[in-house]
Amino acid sequence: MTARSPPSGSGCDVASASDPAPVNFLLIEAHELDDDGRAVLRGRRARHVVEVLHAEVGARLRAGVVDGALGEAVVERLGPGEVQVRVRVERLSAPATDTLLLAAPRPKVLLRMLSHAAALGFGRIVLFRSWRVDKSWLQSRAFDVDAQREQLLLGLEQAGRTRMPEVLRFDRFKPMVEDELPDLGLPPLRFVAHPSAATPTAALAAVRGPFALALGPDGGLLDYEVAQLRGAGFHAVSAGPHPLRTETALAVLQGQLDLLRCAPARR
Repeated sequence: MTARSPPSGSGCDVASASDPAPVNFLLIEAHELDDDGRAVLRGRRARHVVEVLHAEVGARLRAGVVDGALGEAVVERLGPGEVQVRVRVERLSAPATDTLLLAAPRPKVLLRMLSHAAALGFGRIVLFRSWRVDKSWLQSRAFDVDAQREQLLLGLEQAGRTRMPEVLRFDRFKPMVEDELPDLGLPPLRFVAHPSAATPTAALAAVRGPFALALGPDGGLLDYEVAQLRGAGFHAVSAGPHPLRTETALAVLQGQLDLLRCAPARR
């Protein structure tokens, strides 16, 4: 079946009441599919289908193809440690156009935040070292490509998305801002989170289109680092009067900015 394109717009399209809730979502790699759209799942996904969903042969589950379309997976066979499904896609996944610039937090937190960022719909994640980032963190398993991809997949599965975020890494802050950011094609609308910023997100006008959000580590970015990003077109904003941990700040700020972006479409 030919996949239908998603509705055009700013990314604020709201599912209709008849759409299934984004749960029980299987994400299939394109290389796992044969010419007839069949895939054999093993490991974590097979256990989830059998032990959590209690699916039987003939069950229809929401599914998608990584970087591809959305549709359903029909369970065709249950075997020891594996599940065979046939995937039928119907509509394209909406593009992920927002960018997250994230000062690398502690390794365990970083892996969780990659999952959160994928679930929230960021299409690009730029990891960088700021002054408050311990240099040893950059050598941790959290920067292993496979470990990061695993967490990104978990975030996509949770949210019912298929677009795999691009992850970039820069170990030096000033060269990143001065030499790399101009060539990244960031959205014109750019924000940097700072606890002492004079502008709370609640005071912003409607957000139009995709945005880039820069987020420091716990404790925030240095004033110098904020000034450097302001020079690159970022507006300093705060999530409110009380400092937040990085994970919380990501969810709060993305939610606030997305609400401002979507509010006009919901009137």
